[in-house]
Amino acid sequence: MIKLGEGTFVSYILGKRIKVMAIDDQIAKLYINDEYKGKCDLSFILEKIHSLEYKEQDIKGLMEDEQKMYDELSRIIKNQTISQHYE
Repeated sequence: MIKLGEGTFVSYILGKRIKVMAIDDQIAKLYINDEYKGKCDLSFILEKIHSLEYKEQDIKGLMEDEQKMYDELSRIIKNQTISQHYE
């Protein structure tokens, strides 16, 4: 999450631009992809965004691990010799 000045925060989560603009110390306006979604509790939404950022990193890590596993299995299958004899 990036703080863009007094009370304005921006984050990108799973391709969505999340913008939080503080109205005061407790209330904020929430925008997703520049579309106003409503007012929310400032500390709660900042915690949730932070949590989602960590979850996004985990998801990306799992996707990379899955791709590595797929690549490795593809190499094994390509290099495998199949017997002509039926068992």
